[in-house]
Amino acid sequence: MIRYPAVAGSFYPADKGLIEMLEEFFSDLGEEGSERKITAGVAPHAGYVFSGYTASRTYKAIFENGLPETFVILGPNHTGLGSPIAVYPEGEWLTPLGSIEVDAEMAKAIAKLSGIADLDELAHKYEHSIEVQVPFIQYLAEKAEKDVKIVPVVLGIQDEDVSRTLGKAIYEASKELGRDVVVIASTDFMHYGPVYGYVPFRVRADELPHRIKEWDFRLIRRILDFDVDGLFRELREMGHTMCGPGGVGTAIVYSHLAGAVEAELLHYTTSYEVSRSTDAVVGYASVVMRK
Repeated sequence: MIRYPAVAGSFYPADKGLIEMLEEFFSDLGEEGSERKITAGVAPHAGYVFSGYTASRTYKAIFENGLPETFVILGPNHTGLGSPIAVYPEGEWLTPLGSIEVDAEMAKAIAKLSGIADLDELAHKYEHSIEVQVPFIQYLAEKAEKDVKIVPVVLGIQDEDVSRTLGKAIYEASKELGRDVVVIASTDFMHYGPVYGYVPFRVRADELPHRIKEWDFRLIRRILDFDVDGLFRELREMGHTMCGPGGVGTAIVYSHLAGAVEAELLHYTTSYEVSRSTDAVVGYASVVMRK
């Protein structure tokens, strides 16, 4: 089974420009580490021109800490296709950098142990939230000369219960199989503007980037505190438009079970820094969780 790229040439380059962009993002990359204290990371999934550098900070930290055997990547379902909680079952994912293998054993174990996820490829066919993470992993696996696998999981349902169930299932599967795992929560933060159907209050254009950062940091503080309930409570109270809270909640639950004791914000930005447009602004953050 092969999953072909859906957004190469739009969200990220489909030619040699991809390598050039990744080399620029990782120009300060150190040596691969061996500590393996990082349990999970949060990374954005917008076009690389907007959020690629922020995403690279998550992967740089993981590389310098030591690459795992398997990345379990959770992203929101933007297309509405397929199962509400869809684990890609087996095969390979292709990008312009080549192929990467799906950890079929881990995928099946997560679906079985969770009791709520289905092995389903349809939900992944056109979804970008996981695809844009894959070239970062491939680039660094090549640097380390390692065979790294992925387990893609797309979430159409995102709440506290899903987060706890999936986080526990990923942890139990990793223990059952003896698998060294890092969870990646693929999410963008505030989506502000008419194109997103979200203009809850009038904000002066010159104040908007600051206000969006303020709203996003209410959530980021909850993530840094490993506070799943607080994260979802803030989301509902603010009507916040973060698109991947279920993946973030899952990463927190998994990390707590895996013995993580700290989380760190590595980088934050908004699309305004590139577009200079206040018609549509999205926030992006890089976070890692460590033992």
